[in-house]
Amino acid sequence: MKPFTKSLKFKAFAVIFAFAFFASCITPRHTVEINEYILMPNGKQVLGHEKGLTAYIFENNQRKIPFNQFVGDKYRSGSYVDVEYNVTLQDTRFKVYIYENAELEKYFDTGQFMVSNVEADTNIIGSKARFIAVSVVDDYNNDALAENSLYKNIVINYLRNLVKDYNNS
Repeated sequence: MKPFTKSLKFKAFAVIFAFAFFASCITPRHTVEINEYILMPNGKQVLGHEKGLTAYIFENNQRKIPFNQFVGDKYRSGSYVDVEYNVTLQDTRFKVYIYENAELEKYFDTGQFMVSNVEADTNIIGSKARFIAVSVVDDYNNDALAENSLYKNIVINYLRNLVKDYNNS
C-alpha cells in the first residue's frame, strides 16, 4: 500500500503544481470603468481620413428604450438602424453617427470595459448592448472629438446633455 500512496501523493502534488504554474502564467485582464464616458480613438472610418473617428462611449441604460430609437425619434432621422443626423451647435453644423452594436464590437474591445449597472434579463426593456458609441464630424468632415479639435468641448457638452435627456426620458 505504501508505494501506491506515495505514487498518489506525487501525482496529486504534480497536478497541483502544474495548475499553480499555469494559473500564474495567466495575466490579469485590465478593465476600465466608464464613470460617465470615455473617448476612444480609431473608431468608424470616414471618407478622406486614414484614421478612424474618436468615439464617445458610455454605458447603456438597458431599462430604457434603445438609444438609437430615442435619438431617431428626437431628431426624426426616419430610421433606428445606422442612425446619423445633423445638429447645429453654436452656429456650426455637425453630423452625429451612432454605432450599431456590431460596429462598436468591430472597432473597440468592449470586454475591457467594466459594466457598473448589471441588469437581469427581465428588467431589460431596450437594447441588450452594454455600451453605446457616438462619433461626430464637423461640416468639413473633421473629427469633432479629436484631441486637437476646436469643437471638442462643445460636442462633449452636447453629448453629455443628450445622454442625460435619454436617461431622464
